[in-house]
Amino acid sequence: MNRKPPVFNGEIDPIFSSTWIMEIEGTFDTSKCVDEDKVICAATMLKGEAIHWWGMVKEVRGRDAAKRMTWDEFTKIFKEKFFPQTEVKQLEEEFLTLEQGNMTVREYTTKFTEKARFAEFYVSTEERRVERYIWGLKTVIREFVEIQKPGTFQSAVDVVEGREREKNH
Repeated sequence: MNRKPPVFNGEIDPIFSSTWIMEIEGTFDTSKCVDEDKVICAATMLKGEAIHWWGMVKEVRGRDAAKRMTWDEFTKIFKEKFFPQTEVKQLEEEFLTLEQGNMTVREYTTKFTEKARFAEFYVSTEERRVERYIWGLKTVIREFVEIQKPGTFQSAVDVVEGREREKNH
């Protein structure tokens, strides 16, 4: 608790919910939380609608069974509740049509990374991630980056950010 773990209020939002999972797992790592305590620790950070959901889980499964649940089991039922498939599918569609448009490179990169979590098939390898990222860039930037042939996502981002800085000076 000294690490100030994030609170989750029960938002039905895959981006927000997946961010909470990543943050709470980061808290587990820094606090060296043992596997047996992860669900109990996470449950203490549930508030609002989320605490009511957890109460129903304990009621249905039994308090002891809920306490013995593994972290993988918890995240599975958590995702079933807070990552509705219709919204995950919508995020995947948004990812597939994501283009830089009027966004800055940084804004585009942030949206790309955020939505890529829900379209894992399309970015399943580093090569596919780089190709998809470059595909969504403005034509003038895309052509420049393709000539550079970046081998990693980070090197593609570095090239794109460098190009944007050159154009703005």
